Amino acid sequence: MSHFEFDFNEDGSIHAIYKDGKPYEGGVSLESPNSVARTYFEIAIRELAAMKAEDDPDFYSSDNRSHGLQAFLMSLVGTEAFLNVYFHVAGLQIGSEAAVDLATNEKTIEHKLAHLPRLIWGEPLPGSKKLCAKIRELYNLRSNLVHPKYAPSSIAMQGMIIAGVFDNPQKLFEDREFCREALRWCLLIVARIGVRGSPTDSRFVEFWTGISDTNETLSAALGVPPDDL
Repeated sequence: MSHFEFDFNEDGSIHAIYKDGKPYEGGVSLESPNSVARTYFEIAIRELAAMKAEDDPDFYSSDNRSHGLQAFLMSLVGTEAFLNVYFHVAGLQIGSEAAVDLATNEKTIEHKLAHLPRLIWGEPLPGSKKLCAKIRELYNLRSNLVHPKYAPSSIAMQGMIIAGVFDNPQKLFEDREFCREALRWCLLIVARIGVRGSPTDSRFVEFWTGISDTNETLSAALGVPPDDL
């Protein structure tokens, strides 16, 4: 952990900055760890709010696709950032090198979700297997987006053949409700960890994501029990 020290002039201005005991010439801009994940989730909710229902007179599929893709991708990035940062901090607090190592390595998100709670609390989250399966389902969609594969098709109609077209997976993200549900599943992971790690903190989800949901509201919206899956 880096340590910064400031020397001040008599007028209160900064005379010198030291990082780990050595002079430091750069500027210092430090933020609370929650700001990392929160930034991504706030982008996701803004993009989701910009989407229109198909029966809206202002609905344009290309606009919805653009906003939906951003909402979906930022939801997943936010979830991964939350797991990495939250469990890194938790690992440092209890002195678990194994938790810190897992939180900072390149294991899959479902591997971290399955094993980090065990390392911190000695047991998995309630409904862990289903949560891991759901996040893997969402990450498989993400992989299709960020590593697209062209599978050409052709269409024949009225004696005409159109070749080289393909089924673009991006069109799935024109659906506002699909993108909203994906965000809720990501938020539910944050909420379930909050229930286990900070059971009296009713604003845990809001602190980490900027979105004022709880385990109860998210579970109800997704139609799952609030104490399991």
